[in-house]
Parts: sequence; structure tokens; C-alpha cells
Amino acid sequence: MNQARESLEHFWAMSHTTLDAQTNTALMDCLEFYRDVTNHLNISTNHMNPIDFKKRVNATLVSHQAYLNGFKYSNFSKLFVDLPAENKHAASNFYTSRNQIQLAKGRATKAKLVVAQDGSGDFNTITEAIKALDKRRAGKHRFVIYIKGGIYKENIIIKQSMTNLMLIGDGIDVTIITNNKNIYDGISTPDTATVRLGSGFTAFGITFENTAGPEKEQAIALLSASNLSVFYKCSFKGYQDTLCILEHHQFYRECDIYGTIDFIFGDASAVLQNCNIYVRKPLHGQQNTITAQGRTNSTSNTGFVIHNSRVIPTPDLSLNDGLVMTFLGRPWRDYARVVYVKCYLDILIDPAGWLPYIGKSAFDKVYYAEYMNKGKGADTGGRVKWLGYHVLTADKDAEQFSIRKFLQGESWIRKSRVPFKPHI
Repeated sequence: MNQARESLEHFWAMSHTTLDAQTNTALMDCLEFYRDVTNHLNISTNHMNPIDFKKRVNATLVSHQAYLNGFKYSNFSKLFVDLPAENKHAASNFYTSRNQIQLAKGRATKAKLVVAQDGSGDFNTITEAIKALDKRRAGKHRFVIYIKGGIYKENIIIKQSMTNLMLIGDGIDVTIITNNKNIYDGISTPDTATVRLGSGFTAFGITFENTAGPEKEQAIALLSASNLSVFYKCSFKGYQDTLCILEHHQFYRECDIYGTIDFIFGDASAVLQNCNIYVRKPLHGQQNTITAQGRTNSTSNTGFVIHNSRVIPTPDLSLNDGLVMTFLGRPWRDYARVVYVKCYLDILIDPAGWLPYIGKSAFDKVYYAEYMNKGKGADTGGRVKWLGYHVLTADKDAEQFSIRKFLQGESWIRKSRVPFKPHI
């Protein structure tokens, strides 16, 4: 970025009146190109997916060479040749050098163990690394395992005793932990989870996936019973029951969640902030329900807060807009609590918004609320008339569901180095 800026400043300061027409035209094209370079590199710093990063840098290098051809008969080309040279190595080694993993704004975390399928790490599988954890760590301080890009078909169980564990991958859809266990094949719902988590867990840049498909019913990608857990730039892919946010305090930032029925469920105190919620196409005759929260009594402080996030259809569902009913949630337990705050609902939500659970639901005991949402699914005019449904009207009403008040999360989330907005 600095090199590109310096080039722009240098050449804008030059006198162009002595240049021949061809060189002057090439120079103007090149300057325009460097404006694009700065934009591309700036975008790259906000996308931790290394495939996306490489594509942007490689596109820059290709364009760079094309513009150099414009200086074929000029000494100007020598002034441009070396500009992106130092970036070539970085593009192919973005996350892997010296076990230093970039996290958030320029701070690095050193991995204690490295998992790599190509044999370049300490272990070839995540399961082996987890087994080695007790022998390799001293005390209860944060222990970082770096998982290089690859598809790891494993079932991972991280015990509650394995506290303060951090798994860092190479980005969404680059480091993938996947399996296909499901209840249709006779497995209990919790045991279908591709990954089950213990206490104080942090994950960054990993896709958690269950590929069983909608016809196999409940099939969990991730089950988290981890207190003070943080997930940053992760993806959770499945259909029914994709993400089980089971209990305790949990925070999800800039994550992608895919599913059909009850695909965000459990009874944790959880905030999902700046996330993308992708609604998939269910089986014929089914409707989509995004949440199924399980609060069991009025004094419990649990609930799901979906803040500043997007709800959008996957391409297979968008082809059928209007044919599949989608609801914001249904009460898994009588006192279910879910709040959508300042979200963009870019999908046709059923006008009622919320759906009764199988059998009877206690409509006076639930707490469902919406506040300042936008998009084609945000109109609250036709919403359910339940006593437990609320349209909030002011920030002060919604602030009780902020990270600061609802999760008491300012201190423990800050320790994770993950960015967050404490207020609504």
C-alpha cells in the first residue's frame, strides 16, 4: 500500500509536458491502475480468506505487467517494475510463515501446534493434535493450534477440561472440518455434531460443516457448550440444526451460518454480530425457521441477539422466492428469547414473522423482538399478535441486548482480540 501511494505521489508531481503522446497515455493508464491497486489491497486487508487475497494480488500482478507493456519504448518501465515484486512471496505465504497467525488488527498469535495434511506440521489430523494437547501444554493459559488449509473429515470432541483452546485456520472454505453424522442413521442429535466444544474456546477462520443434507434431518455442524467462547470469521454449514449454541456466554462475529430448520438453536446467552445468515432450500413441503431458542424460565438471562447482520437466501432458494415460507424463529421452549437488531433482512420473511413450535407454544411467555431492521423481510405490519412479541422503538429499549449489558462481554471479548461493538 505504501509503495503504491508513493508511486502515485511521485508521478503526479512530475512534469508531463515533455513526454511523447504514447508515453503520456501509458502513464495516465498506469496511474489509474495504481488507484485500483490501492483499492484492491485495501479490500484484501479486510478479507482473511487467503484464496480471495491471492486472487486480488495475482490480478494486480497481471494488470501491472499489462501496463508495463505500454512503456515498451520508454525508460519509464524501469521505475514501475519492482513495485509489486515484494508482494509475490506474501501472496503465496499469507498465513503460514513461522507459525505466526495474523489476528484482527495487525496483532499476531504464535501457534503451539500446527496441523497440516501435507506433513509440514506437527500432526496430519486435528484429532491427533487434540490428543497431544495435555502433554504439550503447561498450565491453563491460551493454547493455539494452527490448522492449515485442507478438508479434514473428522469428528472433534474438545472436553470441558481443555480450557482456553484456540483453533486458527486459513479462512472460511479453506480450512474445513466436515462430517455427515445425522439422526436419520440412528445417532442422537448431540452426537451428530462434527465438532463439540469445551470451555473458553476461540475459533478463527474455520468452516465447520455437516454434509448429511436436508433429507437426513437433524445434523449438527458445531455444538458449543463453551463459556466465554468467541468465533471470528468462521462458517457453519448444514441444513437442520446446523449450529447448536447450547449454553453459557458466546459471541459470534463476522460468521456465516447456513441452514433450513431451527439452524441456530440452543439456550446460551449469545450475540451474533455482523454475521451473514444464509437460508437454504429445504425439502419439499417444509418451511424454514432460522432460530429455535430454548429458554426455560423467565428469570434466565439466556437468549439470542442477532445484531447488525444480514439474512439472505442462497441461490437455490432465491429461485423459489415465495414458494418456501421463512420465519425468524419458533419457540423451542416456552420462554424462548430472540431479538433482531438493526439487521438487513434481504429475504421474503413470512408476514407473521414467527412460527409456533410443534404442539402448543406459550405466546405470552416468549420474548421476541425486532428493532430497526431493513430489507424486504423487515415489515412488522403483519407480525404475530402474541403478547410476547415486541417492536422496539428506541435505542434505550434495545440497549439491554447489547454486548455490554446482555453478555457483560467487554472484558472477555476484548481479551480475544476480536473486534466488537459494545453498544447497539
